[in-house]
Amino acid sequence: MPGLVIPLLPFEKYIIGHAVLCVIGFLGLLPLGALLARYTRTYSPAWFTAHWIVQFAIAGPIIITGVALGIHAVELAQSGGTNDVHKRWGIAIFVLYLAQLALGATIHYYKPRAWATGVGRRPFQNYFHAAFGLLLIAFAMFQVRTGFRSEWPAQTGRGPVSNGANVFWYVWIILLALAYFGGLALLFRQFRQEREVRQNQWTEMKRPIVHEGQPSAATES
Repeated sequence: MPGLVIPLLPFEKYIIGHAVLCVIGFLGLLPLGALLARYTRTYSPAWFTAHWIVQFAIAGPIIITGVALGIHAVELAQSGGTNDVHKRWGIAIFVLYLAQLALGATIHYYKPRAWATGVGRRPFQNYFHAAFGLLLIAFAMFQVRTGFRSEWPAQTGRGPVSNGANVFWYVWIILLALAYFGGLALLFRQFRQEREVRQNQWTEMKRPIVHEGQPSAATES
């Protein structure tokens, strides 16, 4: 009948909750955390605190809940396990997110001795962590698109989502890309600051230690 609105089934409500939370977590909070690191690290030593709070403390519970809702929706619908692209990618991206968290914590708390003491080059894992984070966000972008373009119609039979979601998806990608790559202009400032800090560390290490009661070179002269 024209104009007939079919109420959402229980599993469909879980799918919507899954979609909303995963979009907030993967397409909102993870890019926000990356932008915080990119823009604030040259202006405040608290950048890492803000970065991990967004990426882990806030995004973590939202993403975990979103993934759990998706799994429960599959169980309610009895639509099978990882039997399509969206489900397989969903599990893979969630595992990659957890791996990225572990990698970030490892890089921050366990630095190579040469780098920590002011000599040597920036460790490879630092670059890898940044590139891997961007790749994870790109995977999430793809995953969201498969969700509203193919998974929702296939699982519910309700037809495709409004084209507004598609427009928003494209606009959001462009805005995030412009915001992040615009922040790369701060790399010169970042490298200069790090070089100065490391030079100071090296100078402090080479300075002779003056024991208590022993006159320094300055007092002797």
